[in-house]
Amino acid sequence: MQYKIAIRPLATIEIIEAYDWYELQREGLGLDFLNELEIFYNSLVRNPHTYSYYFNEVREGKINRYPYTVAYEIFETSIVIYSVFMAKQNPDKKRTF
Repeated sequence: MQYKIAIRPLATIEIIEAYDWYELQREGLGLDFLNELEIFYNSLVRNPHTYSYYFNEVREGKINRYPYTVAYEIFETSIVIYSVFMAKQNPDKKRTF
């Protein structure tokens, strides 16, 4: 089955904030972050059941090379991304689903 990735608006904001922060640290680092995120998405499309459950039906996986986790849920033909969360932040800031 071929899944499609659907990114929720709040997750999009988190991705943009991460990109901007990494670009401020070093030009091109934000793009590298986005590339790693794309690799993660491609992995999800191939095998979305790889990662363990975080909350109810929501799963969570870690992006390589960056301290970010991705919270997502699997539906019939789509994978919905709820959050791209920096793991070093206070966990109380993490949204519940």
